[in-house]
Amino acid sequence: MFDTGVEADRDLSDWEASGASTVLGFLGLEGLQAEHILEMEFSTPEKASNFYNNYSRLKGFSSRRGKIVRNTFDEIVRYTFVCNRQGFREKKWLEKVDRKREHKVVTQCGCLAKMRIKREDGSGKWYVSRFVEEYNHELAFDKLVDYLRSHRKISEVEVAHLTSMREIGISIPKIYESFAAQLGGFNLVTFTKQDMYNEVRKQRGLQGGDVNATIRYLEGLARTDGRMFWRYKVGAGQHLCNLFWSDGCCHEYYSVFGDVLAFDAMYGRNKYNLPVVVFSGVNHHNQTCVFGTAMVSCESHESYIWIL
Repeated sequence: MFDTGVEADRDLSDWEASGASTVLGFLGLEGLQAEHILEMEFSTPEKASNFYNNYSRLKGFSSRRGKIVRNTFDEIVRYTFVCNRQGFREKKWLEKVDRKREHKVVTQCGCLAKMRIKREDGSGKWYVSRFVEEYNHELAFDKLVDYLRSHRKISEVEVAHLTSMREIGISIPKIYESFAAQLGGFNLVTFTKQDMYNEVRKQRGLQGGDVNATIRYLEGLARTDGRMFWRYKVGAGQHLCNLFWSDGCCHEYYSVFGDVLAFDAMYGRNKYNLPVVVFSGVNHHNQTCVFGTAMVSCESHESYIWIL
């Protein structure tokens, strides 16, 4: 247990952290204290979210994104990541009488655990401004953590296995039994049958609407990354013809290493038959860093004018 919250001292916030693995690997779980976390900085909100999710996994609870705050220019300047059991279920849902289904199990218990990050003016980095490590519920055992909501995951290999078995007519319950047999028991499968049904539903949605799924994905990134920039152009028949995107990390690379910009349109076509155009540079370690990416329907004069 820790106290109800600790505010960060910005004079100490000079620790650049790229994610949970670096810090946890350096300090270990036992050595990771609130004062260490309050000294951390992240280049993007996604890295902060990944860190807190990994931290919650090690501690034995599930995490989710909480409240966000915007400034007068409608830019996100503050994120809060909380325990999944934060808050309480509204009374109107508990007292509703004309329900067609039974109430779901009430899991919210007002847990106070959270991590808040704010954007630093000038650098654009995100620092931890508040960290609370106070739980009012039991934490999950190590062997049960994988079943918590934010930690359940189907790997790409397992998705490929699921897809190939469905193509030959095997049902989801039988596929789930197959995974359990391979891993040595149902208790070792890190996802549920419902997760498999959700993956199938997701695949069906992508088959007839890849463009809409892409736009929704980029919109989601823009909500979590205040510096995310993306544009698309629709041609005849309301078909997507050009798409460009560049996230906050790309902007940061460009601000530091943008003296020379390479324009590479030599990438091979993909299953959508669209050329991929990459804007890139080289950092101080002679490594390639990407500033922006685009997909065009045809390599025409007009398309490249639009991209540039």
